[in-house]
Amino acid sequence: MCRLFDRVFIGIDLGISLKRKSTGIAYLVEKNRKPWVEAPPEHVISEDTLLYSIITRISENFSFVVIAIDAPLSRPEYGNLRECEKQLRRYGVACYPSGAEWVSKWVDKAIRLKDWAEKQLGAEVIEVYPYAARLNIGVKKKTRYGRGIIQNALNTWICGLRAITKGKILSDDELDAVLSAYIAYLETKGNALRIKGKDGAITIPQGFLF
Repeated sequence: MCRLFDRVFIGIDLGISLKRKSTGIAYLVEKNRKPWVEAPPEHVISEDTLLYSIITRISENFSFVVIAIDAPLSRPEYGNLRECEKQLRRYGVACYPSGAEWVSKWVDKAIRLKDWAEKQLGAEVIEVYPYAARLNIGVKKKTRYGRGIIQNALNTWICGLRAITKGKILSDDELDAVLSAYIAYLETKGNALRIKGKDGAITIPQGFLF
């Protein structure tokens, strides 16, 4: 069904592994002025062609595409930290140093994805940081217990999530993909904070979530 006047919010928790599932991809739409999830998140290896094909498939019936990527989309002008990362740390939010050598492959991949999505899909691409949204909950997403708490919280904000998961606890990558898509949705509603610097910007929920 073609929905040319609709918009889609795609969240990507980007990994780099080609040997194991390391990237989560989820999307939300808006129905009755509420965010809805229409399909379970996808959890896949981080091969560029595969990622691009999934994103293209999700985007093809929508006229406006917002893609929220959980990964640095730029590098510092100098040093290891961008201005937006320094500001996050002042808020008490730890983050990866995007200029460090050990994250360079991850940052390269994210920038490549951003450039492709803007050029090939005409998408609006933003950098998000789900960890900042989860910070106040105080649980570890790597544990099943922690993921269950995060997922239950998301169930209260995102329509359809409980129905499509059918009691299954999502993986950490899938949860962050859903949360990334939700941050993109909040940003279009004016309920997100974009932390800006001359060398990049990170979008987080206003007032955090949990």
